[in-house]
Amino acid sequence: MSEIYTFIDLETTGLDYETDQIIEIAAVRTDLTREYGRLQMFVRLEGGRKLPDFITELTGITPDMLSGGSRQELVACALDWFIADTTPVAHNAPFDLSFLYEWEVMPDSFVCTRALAKLVEPTESPSLKDVCARHGIDLTGHHRAMNDVLAAIEVFRKLKPIAEARGIEYRNVVVNSPERPLTFVPNNAKVVEVSANREG
Repeated sequence: MSEIYTFIDLETTGLDYETDQIIEIAAVRTDLTREYGRLQMFVRLEGGRKLPDFITELTGITPDMLSGGSRQELVACALDWFIADTTPVAHNAPFDLSFLYEWEVMPDSFVCTRALAKLVEPTESPSLKDVCARHGIDLTGHHRAMNDVLAAIEVFRKLKPIAEARGIEYRNVVVNSPERPLTFVPNNAKVVEVSANREG
């Protein structure tokens, strides 16, 4: 049976998993040939938290969109069930997994397509926007969770066979760089240090 991946993307109130909150999740289960399901949910703001204006400007997500969202506990349970028995994949997995760990969703293995891009194209920017632009992948509506998930699937389809043909190990690999130092390292991760050059 083909390996099943769950591609995940989160939108959050900020960059700090210890103080910020997830506001939107999207996930797609696929073996890269067939799709097995999608999950997309808004997360209600909790504890009197406010949605920063710059997040609304970046994502298009408004407080009204979150007012009918689900509680964090329900979203965490849904996502934990959805990724069960699959390999989670995310662009910048350390960021997404840092928030999921706060929900006690802790996969044993993962793939970071941002790290994959840096390993395959070490002199190029690994940002999702730039990788998509280089490879002709549509990224309409960047910074909305499902749009980014669908783009990450195409990035993985493009770069996975290149990495495997070159013998590049990318599973459970995360990249640390001067431009974007790691603030969280997932369980079982191998950290690859990269020098300062075109880090996006």
